[in-house]
Amino acid sequence: MTVWQELSVNRPQRRAWRWTRAVRRDFRNGLLFISPWLVGLCVFTLYPIFASFYYSFTVYDIVSPPQFTGLANYRDLLTSDPLFWKSVRNTLYYVVFAVPLYLTTALAVALLLNMKLRGMAVYRTLFVLPSIVPDVASAMLWAWILNPQFGLLNGVLRALGVPTLGWLTDPTWSKPSLILIGLWTFGGSMVIFLAALQDVPEALYEAAELDGAGVLRKTWNVTLPMITPTIFFNLVLGMIG
Repeated sequence: MTVWQELSVNRPQRRAWRWTRAVRRDFRNGLLFISPWLVGLCVFTLYPIFASFYYSFTVYDIVSPPQFTGLANYRDLLTSDPLFWKSVRNTLYYVVFAVPLYLTTALAVALLLNMKLRGMAVYRTLFVLPSIVPDVASAMLWAWILNPQFGLLNGVLRALGVPTLGWLTDPTWSKPSLILIGLWTFGGSMVIFLAALQDVPEALYEAAELDGAGVLRKTWNVTLPMITPTIFFNLVLGMIG
């Protein structure tokens, strides 16, 4: 008898899964715990999505019943609505410039925070804090910083003798300002990158050092290839977020 045959004979048999009373109880308790989230998902996400899709094929003013018009709304959107193509251009502008900057910053900070130094936990916490600040608080903070009359940023420019700018009102600066605001929350992607970096085997870095690789070569030839799935994951999240 070969080794593989012996292992197959001595392998413990997996018990068949059964819908027992304990399994039903655990399933029921699990549904009970996630029921608030399920209700919120159905009421505030799934229903609006399907309702919007249905009403997009109708003419509906809330007062009168909806009238089915087929693809007429989409035809008018593509041919007669200039704001649609303007919004498409603005979205592409944001994706092209904001997503690479967001990912590059998150990865660079994660590489720095992956170093084995004293007090690194404090620095990691400081970089994660902005991403867990409530959206309302972040909006109020940035509205004050970028306010054209009494904002912090224009106050610094005024003190330096530089002309102030309308960061959120000037079409030239509004999109870069929104990119800056989006960059504020890179902590979530940074944590994902940091977890991926800590899973890279140390043996690969040791082998690269034996070959004479420096920091840049180890990053390019070892780190980036090993965390490519994580980079793609964060890229998808950045584009759909």
